[in-house]
Amino acid sequence: MKNTTTHKILTPVLIIVWASAMALGGTVLVDFGASFSESTFGLPGWNTLLKSSNLEYTSAGNGGLIAIADAGEYGDYRGVRGTPRQFSSGERIVVTWYNTSDEIITFTSRISFSDENEPNEISPDGTWYTMRQCDDYRYTYSNIQPHATAQTAFNITDSGVHKTDETYSLVNINLAIEWGSTYEKQFLVCDKIELLFDADTLSPAEPTDLTADIISSSKVQLHWNAPADNVGVVEYLVYKDGEIEGYSRSSDYTCVFLEPEREYSVAVSALDAAGNESEPSTALSVATAAFSESPAVIHPDGLEYLGAIAMPVEYNWGGEALAYNPEGDGGQANTEDEFPGSLFVTNVNQPENGLVGQVSIPQPTISSEKNINDLNQAVTLMSPVNIRPMNINNWDYVDIWRTGLEVLPSEQRLYSSWSIHYTVSGEKHASISCCDLADLAGSEKYGAWTIGSPNEPPLDAMIGDWLFSVPQEWAQQHCAGRQLVVGRCRDGGLSGLGPTLYAFSPVGASSPAPDGVLDFTTLLQYGSVEGTDNYFFPHSIDGYKHSDDWREALWLATGNQNAVALVGNKALGDHWYGYYGERMRHDWVIADVPYPEFWQTDPDGKGWRSHFRVPMILFYNPENLAHVAAGRLQSYEPQPYAALRLEHIFWGLDHEIFSAVFDSHNALLYVTEFIRELEGQLVVHIWRINPVSTVARTFERNPNTFEIFQNYPNPFNSCTIIEYELHHQEHVKLEIYDVHGKKVKTLVDESKQAGQHRVTWNGTNQKNVPVCSGVYLYRLVAGSSTGIRTMLILK
Repeated sequence: MKNTTTHKILTPVLIIVWASAMALGGTVLVDFGASFSESTFGLPGWNTLLKSSNLEYTSAGNGGLIAIADAGEYGDYRGVRGTPRQFSSGERIVVTWYNTSDEIITFTSRISFSDENEPNEISPDGTWYTMRQCDDYRYTYSNIQPHATAQTAFNITDSGVHKTDETYSLVNINLAIEWGSTYEKQFLVCDKIELLFDADTLSPAEPTDLTADIISSSKVQLHWNAPADNVGVVEYLVYKDGEIEGYSRSSDYTCVFLEPEREYSVAVSALDAAGNESEPSTALSVATAAFSESPAVIHPDGLEYLGAIAMPVEYNWGGEALAYNPEGDGGQANTEDEFPGSLFVTNVNQPENGLVGQVSIPQPTISSEKNINDLNQAVTLMSPVNIRPMNINNWDYVDIWRTGLEVLPSEQRLYSSWSIHYTVSGEKHASISCCDLADLAGSEKYGAWTIGSPNEPPLDAMIGDWLFSVPQEWAQQHCAGRQLVVGRCRDGGLSGLGPTLYAFSPVGASSPAPDGVLDFTTLLQYGSVEGTDNYFFPHSIDGYKHSDDWREALWLATGNQNAVALVGNKALGDHWYGYYGERMRHDWVIADVPYPEFWQTDPDGKGWRSHFRVPMILFYNPENLAHVAAGRLQSYEPQPYAALRLEHIFWGLDHEIFSAVFDSHNALLYVTEFIRELEGQLVVHIWRINPVSTVARTFERNPNTFEIFQNYPNPFNSCTIIEYELHHQEHVKLEIYDVHGKKVKTLVDESKQAGQHRVTWNGTNQKNVPVCSGVYLYRLVAGSSTGIRTMLILK
């Protein structure tokens, strides 16, 4: 039997206190005094005290209840009971606490309307809900200063796992310290519990005066006026074509990874701290600029969708990695086969599996109904086998395998990289291995080797999720012949603020001993998550979110055009650790007893989530990666020059990409989609990559307004010349932007006569301070027309 103490106080002062509080928009349910006799109640019929035996009265602060000693995680409670009362949306419970210590304490509390005792995880007598900050309801934990007060709050809500607009006869509070600590409970005094009628349920007005600046063929910068709200707007959601695209805490936002020469409808809504969302602003139609990148890079329009194939059912729930085998299934000799070669593919990534099989490549089909029965199914050529060496198979812990595969014809070997999902401890394992193509099962399993020195970056969280090769000539020229590239993008920023790319050399005929070290060249490594605030991310990939899910990287080539592609699901809107269901942050339910589940929306449990996700291919210019290898650019400076969004092609509800591979012999791109609702079926989408002219052109309503030329010299060190030609007099604005869309400097902002014009930029910002090395954009606006080009500063 749980130890419960109840006290009942009847006093004529009660009605006076209640009437006064009601007039002020609330009432004190219980004000714990310095003793039992000094405690008061404010709601008629609610005058029975709830108190665990490990609490005592104190005169500290304004007086109240405090733990005698360490009360444990759930051992304390304090509250009040009375006659049944209907609680309604718009009301909230607020608890005031006082810190008797000389230290800052981070804490929250639990509230129950049904349990008059302490919380019990094993056999709960009632439900307990997590309370949050009183001043900002977006946050759970409060920092209470030494010898000061702080408040926790719970808003009555009419839906979801915290639905509480019902009739109750008690309010009970349990203290909760951050990280489950309990020692600090003996220093926090519970002063009083109040019922207030001021919970914010009013939505802000919608934002106004939405405008757009076209930054490039993939970026649009939006601006708007902040709306009115009864308590204040704290954040915004940006909508594109009716879906959430972005999130901002200021009245501007740069949309990234848009497609060239596309028209979009954008709008913005405002939210307050209670999560109330306004109606969207008046929609604005915006169009991106024309593609104006180097003729040496691949244009997204060159990707021609050919259809899809179905994987055999034995690979359901698998597909973590793909590799193209040009000599498989008869190789390239069969000229009648439009899709020669074969695919290596992994089965389900459980610890005892993660095995590699080989399948044929049938003719792809475009199914207008997205019916799996319309697709040709690949045929298994080799059943899955274990290709991992012993020093990988003997890892102490594996939750699920993360794998990369790449065939290296020059060595007749299949290379593999290995990691696991739960890479949070800063460990580093030997993770690169290979085996002979002729006999994956019977071959010696060479390796595994480490990328760089043990216990030094890149760590497990930064490698092991993709593996691909670059052209040998490029490798010799830029990274000492290191032709293989490994990397990862681990959610939560554990691999850094974006994807990684590290080049290393094939081991050759004389492979190193297991656990040997492979030297590497960094091609891409964004900044560290350490010290960031989960909103501002310096030195990150454009539009970075902790829930970005990039699953594959590869080198694409067609004709004389090349790109390094990143394939996966881009997180859009805000990001949080928790659930898709109810957009629930884990912190908002972290103290709930019992802990709620969201099986329908989150069958894999909690993780990094976002408002929306889009399957996408990002394109990097290999020249920028070469500059990183040579030390001319920092590893965090390259940014994708273009994107291709795939949501209209994909089949599943989640549009989830698992892996991809490029067939350089036939310029074919294979991307694996995992479809959970079809029992984990894998569908492989196929594109042919065609050369497309990438000659720069202006995107404008009047194509005869002007021409803008490539700056020279480019790259440059100290200054460069930008030339443009006007066909008639116009007001001209010529501005410099960084790759994130932030304006660096205005070079021209005045009316200009028809004819040729030349401007010199000395590589400084608006304050004449030299800018850093990197890629920059210059944008010319003449009348209603816009032209954009890129340039590179190397210092």
